[in-house]
Amino acid sequence: MSKTDSAPARKRPTTKRNPPSPDADAVMSLQRSSPVAMHRQLAQHLRDAITTGVYKQGDRIATEQELSQKYAVSRITARQAVIQLVSESLLVRRQGKGTFVTARPVKHDLVELHGFFDELVARGVNPEIQLIEFSKLVAPARVSEKLASDNKQVTYWKRLYCRDGEPFAVAWVYLAPQVVGVTRALAEQHTSYHIIESLRQLKIAHADISIRAQLSDAKTRKLLRMPPGTPLIALERVSYLADNTPIEYALYCAHADSYEYTFRVNSKINAAGALTRRSADHSELFA
Repeated sequence: MSKTDSAPARKRPTTKRNPPSPDADAVMSLQRSSPVAMHRQLAQHLRDAITTGVYKQGDRIATEQELSQKYAVSRITARQAVIQLVSESLLVRRQGKGTFVTARPVKHDLVELHGFFDELVARGVNPEIQLIEFSKLVAPARVSEKLASDNKQVTYWKRLYCRDGEPFAVAWVYLAPQVVGVTRALAEQHTSYHIIESLRQLKIAHADISIRAQLSDAKTRKLLRMPPGTPLIALERVSYLADNTPIEYALYCAHADSYEYTFRVNSKINAAGALTRRSADHSELFA
């Protein structure tokens, strides 16, 4: 079972894509005599431009004013088309920047136990990571219970994850009291699993993981640049040593439209046997 976060968690340079010209997609005449509403026609045209790669992931699309001028429609019609694609998670609005084609969701495989950083890199995402909080403190009640820390001080930090300069996830990490000597410099350069296993020689055997949807608080919304009411997908992880001693608690919250968890479940159902039994049960009804 691979689970060690061996790569350092460090800031990575961001790359910015120049937005395409409003005329990058082919000129199309909307059919005013069509029974299909104009904003739906425009939405379909933009949808086609996204799916065919005219607009690529991360590209900024034309503004509502540019769309209305190009297709000779009202700004209300252009706005309705954009809103439709935002609702389909094909576009995302960024305050003060414009409207962009959404990136494909990050897929996090839960079949094996990996740290967050390692899983992102394995999926081809090289995140920029910023350590925004670090301290030694008494953990909140829920975390203290999970770590069985009995109000002892634990090591805590908070990280922000970005992709192409855009924040998409926040992680809160608490290390049990027996993980000693962790400094801010270590937390800036290494992930929690690497610190625990490679630097402190404590072997992680397994973890309990739960996933839920939740609303963000004001601080998290500000960090992730999210409007109020936007859902988060939250992964809570408690990692244990072989003797079932809890060693790490982590809460990882990401944009619900940019992150998804995957795992494979093997079937143990004997379909043929189940059908045979069901046929036998039904035959008794008509005996």
